[in-house]
Amino acid sequence: MKRIGVFTATRAEYGLLAPVLEAMDPAPGLEPLLIVSGAHLSPRHGMTVREIEADGRPIAARVPLPMAGDDGVSAAQDMAAATAGVAQAAANLRLDALMVLGDRTEALGAAAAAVPMALPILHLEGGHRTAGAVDDAIRHAITKLAALHFTAHPDYGRRLRQMGEADERIFVVGSTAADRLGRLPALSLDELNAGLGATLRPGFLLATLHPESLSALPPADQAARFLTALEGIDADVLFTLPNADSGGRAITEAIQTFAGSRPVRAVVVPSLGADRYLQAARLAGAVIGNSSSGVIEAPMVRTPSVDIGDRQAGRLNPPGVVHAAFETTAIREAIERALDPALRQSLANSPPPFGDGQAAQGIVEILGRTDLTGLARKPFVDR
Repeated sequence: MKRIGVFTATRAEYGLLAPVLEAMDPAPGLEPLLIVSGAHLSPRHGMTVREIEADGRPIAARVPLPMAGDDGVSAAQDMAAATAGVAQAAANLRLDALMVLGDRTEALGAAAAAVPMALPILHLEGGHRTAGAVDDAIRHAITKLAALHFTAHPDYGRRLRQMGEADERIFVVGSTAADRLGRLPALSLDELNAGLGATLRPGFLLATLHPESLSALPPADQAARFLTALEGIDADVLFTLPNADSGGRAITEAIQTFAGSRPVRAVVVPSLGADRYLQAARLAGAVIGNSSSGVIEAPMVRTPSVDIGDRQAGRLNPPGVVHAAFETTAIREAIERALDPALRQSLANSPPPFGDGQAAQGIVEILGRTDLTGLARKPFVDR
């Protein structure tokens, strides 16, 4: 039996990992062991561990992090705590490998724990570029620590090859977001409103703004320009709050102030949860902000999106994504373009950009036939 630790620290990570966990459950020879950490265990970030519990998913270990501040020092301390906590959890659970996803500091901390323990790291969603955020360096660092790579697009696989990774360790399986979407029932606007206690009108905007960590523009100013642009748009707004990044608190406070002055037309939730977020994105007039969901999930559901600033710069550019600089006028004009019915109509028959919804099954089949013994020792391929 291969005991696979699966690390998650945010709602977005869990949403992408859940299909893999579900595919592992019946797989002979694989035992998924979920390690929950970070924002999942933070009241300020919605205690999204409740979503995991509501799924009926067993939690093998909880690794709480300090999450005491909103700056780089606090993020580094959280990363260190993740390393210590995951190391202990891995030892207690007698893991054979550790699965991490993406590009967050907590994921790098978890991966760092596995290295001196000679645990193979299984990395999902490597090979992306996000030039405007420190996430870019973190993702590539995890790539160099990882033994196997499960990525979403051939372009990302080619980038992993550029980084010296061996062809036989790179698997282009698609995005697990497509897996989740394929089995998700439709939701009506009335049902969404009932669940939120809201009265959102058709054509509402689904908005998420994270700090652009490498920008010279402070997070409070990023929020101010974004929210000022929204003042000129005749549409309701459903906000989800930023994740546990440095500078996120300033953006959260600005959004709450904005929504407080518009109690009917603006709704704020810490987290919609992975499924409800996708359902809301299907219903939205546009997805706006600088979350990866604007360039990954929104194209999957064929909803136009506005990608602001450079946080996602370097990712693929699927049809329907309108880019805008972090300037009020540019943001407003981009939202107006995204809300043009002609743009949505043009997306009706666009091909799926990130796979056919079979990523999780592909990952599980590969893990089932792969000998994990000694896999942590990896080559560097000069090309």
